[in-house]
Amino acid sequence: MGTNVLSVYDPYFYANEGLIALEASLGMAGRVYRGYDRKPKAKGSTIEIRRPGTFVAQDAPSSDQNVEASGIEMRLDYWKEVKFSLTDKELTFTGEEIIKEHIRPAVYALSKDIDSKLNGLAEFVPWYVDAQAVTSIDDLTGVSQVMFENRVPMDDGNLSLEVGSTLRAGFQKLFSSNNLAGAASQEVLKTGHIGNWLGFELFGNQNVGAHVKGTCSVAALAVNGAFAKGATVINLDAAAVTGTLMLGDSFAITGDGQRYVVVNSSPVTASGNAFTGVQVYPPLAQAVADNAVVAMSLMNYTNSVAFHTNAFALGMAPLSDIGEQLGNARVASVVDPKSGLAMRSRIWYAPDASAVKVALDVLYAVKCLDGNLACRLRK
Repeated sequence: MGTNVLSVYDPYFYANEGLIALEASLGMAGRVYRGYDRKPKAKGSTIEIRRPGTFVAQDAPSSDQNVEASGIEMRLDYWKEVKFSLTDKELTFTGEEIIKEHIRPAVYALSKDIDSKLNGLAEFVPWYVDAQAVTSIDDLTGVSQVMFENRVPMDDGNLSLEVGSTLRAGFQKLFSSNNLAGAASQEVLKTGHIGNWLGFELFGNQNVGAHVKGTCSVAALAVNGAFAKGATVINLDAAAVTGTLMLGDSFAITGDGQRYVVVNSSPVTASGNAFTGVQVYPPLAQAVADNAVVAMSLMNYTNSVAFHTNAFALGMAPLSDIGEQLGNARVASVVDPKSGLAMRSRIWYAPDASAVKVALDVLYAVKCLDGNLACRLRK
């Protein structure tokens, strides 16, 4: 039996080809910090991934600094699968034909799901710049200035700016101009790829989400009660306030240089002229007094976002291959330590359908590591 025929029934073939296709199709997920666990896990498990530690220059001679990489706990909340059948006719195809017609489309669906979940993390970014009415270089310099002032690493090659449809078209038009872009404009005109500008890799993504603002009736609120530094839940009030606060609504507290976002998973509805139990991110940078003035910034917009790689994380783990051991399916679960990606493939025969069933699935988690390493470009 030839290699091409064997590959039709080889779960490792599907899993490995799936990983290659997954890495190639990642959008935002290909530009965030990625980690993995080598051991098979189940949905709901918690894994700890590692990221490089940080160091501080000290007067010499100094004490040893901890070189251990810091740990990030992530709960594997997402288990996604694509399942399809191979008919008698398709079972005569070569491996390459099956990859093209089935594996790649299946993996694209999985990568879209991963990317959409990562894009949801933009709601944890408190900082923003309002885009110009006509896309201009000021849009780039604006987010660059905010991130520079927030001490985001600006020169390590890890900055990206992901944009939705409107801003993508605006930047394509801007950078296809010979007057501004010079020879680089030809690449934009030929491929549509915007490229690297002011230290950011600009790229369009069809999975960029939209922020839907709360219906809070006033923009000026006040802190209701005193809260200590590090608090993650506060109360807000105002005279005759009604409406809601939504996940991702951004606000500032007078006297505090840190911006915050509301991170409740469901709308916070005003009752008795107050919003009670408002979850905030990041935790309060300093103690706040009762009646401190709060300025809400409520706006509907596409969640285009500039970010450093370490702003967000994708964590993956392999799924169990126990089905292989039980003999009722052929199962392969693979991890690529270089990319941090993991995928499982399962193959079994369905006699009632006279078809070979194939399933590809992934287990993953997403997390905002530091919203201060990102800035939304609102439009």
